[in-house]
Amino acid sequence: MVVLVTTMVFTVLFSTHYSFAKEVECADTFTDMDWDPKNHEPNNPSFKEFELLAYHGSLCELTKCIDHEECTNRDAVDWEKFKSSPAYELSYEEQKECLETSQDDGNGKDGLVGYEIMSCGLGENRY
Repeated sequence: MVVLVTTMVFTVLFSTHYSFAKEVECADTFTDMDWDPKNHEPNNPSFKEFELLAYHGSLCELTKCIDHEECTNRDAVDWEKFKSSPAYELSYEEQKECLETSQDDGNGKDGLVGYEIMSCGLGENRY
């Protein structure tokens, strides 16, 4: 009987896509690393790395790459393409709002660029 009840509970949990994982902010994952997310010297940033992570990586991966200056911080994303990327789609609502505001403020100038993405990823929303 106990096995039957246990099996039923696990079946319900797994069929409802329940997750035991807690929500994680990008800044939360950075505290476990041995680097300080500010004041780095230029390090020949790569546009290819920026483009790869902007359209295929997570916001946290992109934020870290920009902060480490392994990616460019001035290159802009293609907003329409970025909106369907994991970096945008898997972000929290506050991060999405920050990214959208940054994009809107940049229209006619440079659009959404690396340093704004990093700011939104770290939760340093200016808006």
